[in-house]
Amino acid sequence: MKKVIFIATIISAFAVITAFTTSNTASTTSNTASTKTNIALASDFCDGWEDGFCEGWRDVRGQLTLCPITPICPLPEIGQDSYRGGYNRGFKAGSRYAQR
Repeated sequence: MKKVIFIATIISAFAVITAFTTSNTASTTSNTASTKTNIALASDFCDGWEDGFCEGWRDVRGQLTLCPITPICPLPEIGQDSYRGGYNRGFKAGSRYAQR
């Protein structure tokens, strides 16, 4: 039984290691660069969403209250994918959530 578990662990580790390897082709590299840019934009939006949600909550409930767990940030609207866009949208959502 120990041998079976050991072999299953080795196979699982190999599958995980090979799943996260990258190809060195030029087309994959260019796609990866554009993906990283999109992830950075979504990250800024989500950071703003979290900060705005907390501030919206505190605006209604008081500055010394603890913020609830922030919901998953939504997809940004066109032209609103910056930190400020996420903050504004999160502030409105946090205010509405605190009023319920």
